[in-house]
Amino acid sequence: MFHQSQSLNNLQRDLHLKPLQIAARYPESADFNIKLKFFLPQIKKAEQSSVFTEQSKYLRLPQLQNHMASSDQLQSKKIEIRKSSTPKNQRRQTTLYAMRTKAGCQINKATKINQDSAIVCPKILENIGYKLFAVSDGHGLNGHLVSNFIKQTLPKHFHKYLVDNQEDIKMQIARAFTITNREIWNSNTDTNLSGSTTASVLITKDNIYTANVGDSRAILCKFDQIWKIVPLTRDHKPDDPEEMKVIIDAGGRVEQQKDFHGNPIGPFRVWLQYIQAPGLAMSRSFGDKVGAQAGVTAIPEIKEFPLTKHNQFIIVASDGVWDYMSNEEVMGLVIPYFEKDNPEHAAEKVVKEAIQAWRRNSLARDDITCIVIFL
Repeated sequence: MFHQSQSLNNLQRDLHLKPLQIAARYPESADFNIKLKFFLPQIKKAEQSSVFTEQSKYLRLPQLQNHMASSDQLQSKKIEIRKSSTPKNQRRQTTLYAMRTKAGCQINKATKINQDSAIVCPKILENIGYKLFAVSDGHGLNGHLVSNFIKQTLPKHFHKYLVDNQEDIKMQIARAFTITNREIWNSNTDTNLSGSTTASVLITKDNIYTANVGDSRAILCKFDQIWKIVPLTRDHKPDDPEEMKVIIDAGGRVEQQKDFHGNPIGPFRVWLQYIQAPGLAMSRSFGDKVGAQAGVTAIPEIKEFPLTKHNQFIIVASDGVWDYMSNEEVMGLVIPYFEKDNPEHAAEKVVKEAIQAWRRNSLARDDITCIVIFL
């Protein structure tokens, strides 16, 4: 994720302003028992929201063609693909999944550090009956450290809270996110101007639970006479009315950057009231201590969806995929490989097409990560 912000040494531009108070430790108010009174109404509000059903989009099965693969050689991480002998048109007994990732590049085509990290069905959770998938998209100087910390830590907290309490799953998910963010704040990594988004999907025997912080995204693709897309997460953008209200109420502001002539350019970003920082293009994030002073939080938006026979596959990806491709386009790329039970090639195809989309629209390229899950 592209992230533009000034260094801490340049944040105080007016001698009359009070020095910026950079948080050194995670605030005591973030203790989960105290935050509980805040989490409950947030989760209840998410449950009552109808945005995920009202905005579901329908797509009839297109006449899909097999495009020639891009000549770009993916520097991708391969993972185990689980095989299944389940006949067609019957629900498979084993979930198939694959992940691909590609580092972004600068305008001069120099490869940058890949700040994306992915969680792909860790054994620690699978052993107690859960399948967890997540994509974390880091930003800022230490964004890759934050996203990797989430990759290593979040599954452990999911296991810790779910192994003994499988009744209130949403509350345990919220707890895992809170503790993970606390540990990021209290780590030795400088996260004043660095952080990470995370879109997670937890699959149980009967339900799909999603928890999202930021603008990585997950979609569910269903088939019942026609193909249907169900957004599993909502992008947390600063100009979203609900998100903007939180930022403004916290004393932050939401504005675009301006060119030399004062004209607005680029996406809406989060800023402190009187200082041009941190410039976040998302309204929720792990880390980002300066952003937290402008209302940026790591409170996840949690949703629950029934797992039915019509659910076919899930795609979880960083915004490097979604910036220049629609949900429908990405689904259309995966469908031919779904029919062949080949999630590995599906994930590779999505990444290749995302690279081409960036080439058509930008001189630079963001990191691209995609997980494909055949249910």
